[in-house]
Amino acid sequence: MPVDLSTPRRRTDSERRQARGKLACLRCQRRKIRCDGDLPTCKNCRNAGAACKDGLSTRLNDLPRAEISSLKSRIAWLESIVRQRCPDVNLETGQPQQSINPAMLDMSTLEPSDGINTNFADAPQTITEPDIISQLPRPALEQVLTGNSASAHEIGMLSLGASQDSRYIGPSSGYFLARVMLSKGRDPISGTDMQNIYTDIPGELIESCTGPLPLPPKRLAQRMCDAFFEFIHPQYPILHYQTTLDAVKHIYQNDNAAPVITFQVFMVLAIGAIALSMRSKVRLPSDSYCLAALEVFSRINIENSMQGLQCLLLLSIFALHSPCTRFNVWYLNYQCLAAVLDLGLQRNITVESGISLLEQEMRTRIFWNCILLDRTVCTIMGRPIGLRDEACELRLPQEIEDAMLATPLQTSSSSTRTLGIAYSIHLFRATKINSEIKYVANSIVQEAPRYAYPPQTNIHGWQDNVLRQLDGWLANIPSDGQHPNEFMQLVCRLRYHGLCLLLLRPSPAIPKPTADALVRCQKSATESIKILDQMYRQNLLIHNWISLHGLVLSVLTLLYCVKAEPEVARATQPDTLMGTISSALGILSATGEHWAAAKKCRDILEDLAKSTVQWLQTQSAPSSHQQPVQLRSRPSRTRAQITDQEVRDGSEGVEVPLFDAMEMDSMLQPFDGLFSDGESVNIDVMMQSLFQDFIPTSGAG
Repeated sequence: MPVDLSTPRRRTDSERRQARGKLACLRCQRRKIRCDGDLPTCKNCRNAGAACKDGLSTRLNDLPRAEISSLKSRIAWLESIVRQRCPDVNLETGQPQQSINPAMLDMSTLEPSDGINTNFADAPQTITEPDIISQLPRPALEQVLTGNSASAHEIGMLSLGASQDSRYIGPSSGYFLARVMLSKGRDPISGTDMQNIYTDIPGELIESCTGPLPLPPKRLAQRMCDAFFEFIHPQYPILHYQTTLDAVKHIYQNDNAAPVITFQVFMVLAIGAIALSMRSKVRLPSDSYCLAALEVFSRINIENSMQGLQCLLLLSIFALHSPCTRFNVWYLNYQCLAAVLDLGLQRNITVESGISLLEQEMRTRIFWNCILLDRTVCTIMGRPIGLRDEACELRLPQEIEDAMLATPLQTSSSSTRTLGIAYSIHLFRATKINSEIKYVANSIVQEAPRYAYPPQTNIHGWQDNVLRQLDGWLANIPSDGQHPNEFMQLVCRLRYHGLCLLLLRPSPAIPKPTADALVRCQKSATESIKILDQMYRQNLLIHNWISLHGLVLSVLTLLYCVKAEPEVARATQPDTLMGTISSALGILSATGEHWAAAKKCRDILEDLAKSTVQWLQTQSAPSSHQQPVQLRSRPSRTRAQITDQEVRDGSEGVEVPLFDAMEMDSMLQPFDGLFSDGESVNIDVMMQSLFQDFIPTSGAG
């Protein structure tokens, strides 16, 4: 009899011990409330719509959270491959319609297991974005969308590259606008096609179907090297031409080349393959060459060597141009800046110190490459500048071609090749103007430190002075009649208009630009689109994160200026605006072949353009005389469908109507009440209000 009574007692104790093993989740622990331990989300967190994370106890290791997270991450990874390889496939089609607890779909409720994990992105950028909107409480989000003060500039957190750590983005970026725009409520998990995956080797930072590849045939390798030095080197003179050619010869003749030589050669092949692929419309395995380079990365002295810094810069350039990468460009940028300081490249050390002319010039060039990339990334992200101008001796490289810098042991085969160092130096000069705009116009705190630029008492006078500097920079773009470089001419002009947009758009220093500023801003936005369209038609456009960001921001700024400034609206013909927007949509369609996010972005911009053009027509003519709005947009075609003859002819696609007239009223609703007569509002607030219909709402709550 006692045995019969003790058996249930022991079973009850065992059950209690098992129940106590399931400690409360982290949120319930902090609030000191009872937690039912339900998976994947406890009842309290599910009702509150909060992330349910494991409590602080090692006894929860037996819970299957890590396994669930791993399975969901793998599903997201497989879906991302479908999105990247087949951007036309809509993964939402055919999704079960039964009611599902929204908390079950919230990836934030499942935290990845310990280990090295990285993210990838299909956007320009090789840039990734976290679920920003879900991180903001709903009242705070509504405050951002309806606010009319400069505090809206302080909103926005995202991750760049593979980072999971949110970073502040500010007014120079316009990227929070893109984040809101790309959401559109299609993906309940995230506004991007980025998800976590697990990796334990550096090679998983690159998405490749074939894995690392050996060296290609010499003839193909030479073409890749030529593409690198024709399109990438004039913008980023990271390497010395003849030294690189010697390294290529060496690696083909020796199986055991030094790791740094192997890495640099394979990275040149990888970046050159990207440029060559986009021009020839034939896919080359750039990702596989980068994987081959990464195999020797751990054996390179990165911290305190010039060659190591060159390797980091090559990785950064590859990340900006490749949709396959999951490199964190933000952290790469700061690694480069740290190496600059460790090597003392910010100091002007000349041949008088005993170094050769080649080393002097390469030190200066590499320094400016780091500064250029820092200003570019910080401007796009809206982040503070990493290494201020005041901390550096801003000497420029000498206008000496690589052939003249060759050592006596190197051959002179490069003596007849002009690599465009004059264009590189000119872009470096523009970087100094970029810095000033960031310091003065785009700084949230207008009280500058003593060592920085002096405070501007006449901000509009300062703006006019910077515009004159930019006009002078444009007039002095190098031009060589013997060796014309149309590609770099267009790159420099595009850089000019990009800086004009950065200067003239609403900013913390100038929240309400003058009418003249918005008129000129609209012209620069239009010219930026025209230049990109010209490069696309002439087969000179190398799609990358920077060009995609610049194109999207140009379209947004153009639409903003038309809506915000009556003078711009009166001077803009609907047909002209339609033609400009059509060019931009065509480029985005082509970019969508490389980044699937560009295709989604194109669809949203198309909707905005239709509404803006219709609004413009209603302002310029009676409604009884309205004609159906049609935008000419090139259809998205695969590389195999684009022939060289079509590229030379610059043939256009067919005209297609973009909307049904019955839907016009609903399309115009997002613009209702957006502007008052003659009012110029903050572009961030305006765009957030414009896209608020596209912001996915939280499933819980």
